[in-house]
Amino acid sequence: MENRFDPERNVIVVGAGPVGLTAALLLAEAGVRTTVVERSTAPGDLPRAISLQDESFRILEQIGIAEDLKAESLLDTGSRYFGLGDRLLAEARPMPSRLGHPAKTQFDQPVLEQLLFDRALAHPRLEVLLGTEATELSQDAEGVTLEVRTPDGPRTLTAGWLVGADGGRSFTRSAVGIDLVGTTQPQRWIVIDLLNETAPRDPYAEFHCDGRRPYVLVPGIKGRLRLEFMLFDHEDADEMTSPAQIRELMRPFRAELDPADVRRAAVYVAHQRVARSYRAGRVFLAGDAAHLMPPFAGQGLNAGLRDASNIAWKLVEAVRGGATDRLLDTYGTERRTHGARMMVLSRRIGAVVMATNPVATRVRDAVVQLLRKAPPVHEFLATMRFVTPPDYTGGVAVPPGEGSPELPGITVGRSLAQPVVTDASGGSAGLDAHLGRGWAVLALGAEPGDLDPYFARIGATVLRLDGPGAPAPAEDRDGIVRLREERAVLTAGLPAGPVLVVVRPDRYVAAVLAPTEQARVVEVLRTHVDDRVRASRQLTA
Repeated sequence: MENRFDPERNVIVVGAGPVGLTAALLLAEAGVRTTVVERSTAPGDLPRAISLQDESFRILEQIGIAEDLKAESLLDTGSRYFGLGDRLLAEARPMPSRLGHPAKTQFDQPVLEQLLFDRALAHPRLEVLLGTEATELSQDAEGVTLEVRTPDGPRTLTAGWLVGADGGRSFTRSAVGIDLVGTTQPQRWIVIDLLNETAPRDPYAEFHCDGRRPYVLVPGIKGRLRLEFMLFDHEDADEMTSPAQIRELMRPFRAELDPADVRRAAVYVAHQRVARSYRAGRVFLAGDAAHLMPPFAGQGLNAGLRDASNIAWKLVEAVRGGATDRLLDTYGTERRTHGARMMVLSRRIGAVVMATNPVATRVRDAVVQLLRKAPPVHEFLATMRFVTPPDYTGGVAVPPGEGSPELPGITVGRSLAQPVVTDASGGSAGLDAHLGRGWAVLALGAEPGDLDPYFARIGATVLRLDGPGAPAPAEDRDGIVRLREERAVLTAGLPAGPVLVVVRPDRYVAAVLAPTEQARVVEVLRTHVDDRVRASRQLTA
């Protein structure tokens, strides 16, 4: 019987915001034919999200826009917290990144959206349907069917899989019957984005927890500045966003305010909600469709970009035929767990910032000052270690065995560090430039030897990585890329014997093993990606 699902369309993405376009571009770069459905006719022009982490840049680097975005961003920023009397309580700056990008950056969302939009429209494997609204969604064991309303009339789209990245009021989430779990905070905030700021600012987001009207100040580059103020219950949202009230709020920062310098003035309520499930059959949720976070930890968009990266490589495997149902279930296992943790962190930071009770604010300030006197606690807070990175040991990861090597710079289930490496030509670049778009096997300090055929069948790139004291890398041969670290990162503390590191397509470590452990590792990995099926269905990237 003829398959009724379009063989020229593998995946549908609903929503062309930053998360949807990132997922679509990652899929397209891997050779997956993807259609994006978006109600709007142009990229967003409002400065919503404002903070990016190193992993987000690592993801955007894979689709070729990281450097362009950095040129429009304030790189390597921190946070300052002020208490009663505007006294500095704490100053925090992330630890230097292991991932090859600034640990924390203030960016401009319209710039990001335009870069993604231009890239998507030019991509040969992306169909972008603008001015198109999804109206009905159904699925069965073979694929998904999406009814849409286009400027030219109704249309039916079919594909094997669908990603709903269509925001907090997600059509996709409603269509598959997934509800949100959580609460909405009672406090409202007004956010004001300004242009043409001339006052010099240090590269820190400032949280002013003065107990009267808490506010947040976030500098940018090229005269961009954001200010957010907490509103009180008796204040009317429309009145507080009037030109007169905006001028009054801005008076301490700008004695004279040109209305043309106000990019946006809007009142928002922060939600603390996460989807009960990130998957319904062949449909997956990502970004705000899956989780709604308070803004105080700057995690909303960063979590969404991690969603995009995580689901994209797993759908690539699904299209190629090797993905097991267990692999697809790990999307929720890995991403929902971390998303919920970041939501809790954002709520806790918000509780500190929004305190207005006189007793509570005095106690807060005293506790913070006391904690600063304990070196381990101070170090934990000052380096922002409370913003924990994802840990995917409960997903696509193989726990170490009794004889597995232990390395100080590599942990199973965590993202792989990206050192600067030198190749045979003498050129220097980050390791990601050599890993390829799929799986990779790193042989540290020695030749990889005979690898299990599994790795060739899943298309893994094979690399030998030596430490900085080794001879210059030899020319690539036998399908092995040879590199040398400029500074010992991944090769630090190597044991005497050979070490293999299996790296997932999203740059997370799936396994660290001795060559003799390959059978054990492959047995586990095959429960996620079955090479015997995948080998018969390859894509043209």
